[in-house]
Amino acid sequence: MASRLSGTPGSEPRLVSLPLSRIRVIMKSSPDVSSINPDAIFLTAKATELFVQYLATHSYKHGQGKENKALTYSDLSRTAEKSETFQFLAGK
Repeated sequence: MASRLSGTPGSEPRLVSLPLSRIRVIMKSSPDVSSINPDAIFLTAKATELFVQYLATHSYKHGQGKENKALTYSDLSRTAEKSETFQFLAGK
């Protein structure tokens, strides 16, 4: 487990880019949570990264920013509204 979380020079490269300490704080902010397994924190971080990557890729491919080679908030918002997969993100 330590090699997955390690970011020290000379060790394996990090497998997640999100700060695990922040994810732990967010998870512990729930009154229903008393302790969190380090593997659960790692898996939550990895799942979040994969979700954001999928959302960004889908939004870029189907958005208008493709001509500018840029992804904008409106592309993400439009994806949340139009795509059935992401409708749970829409503010309606």
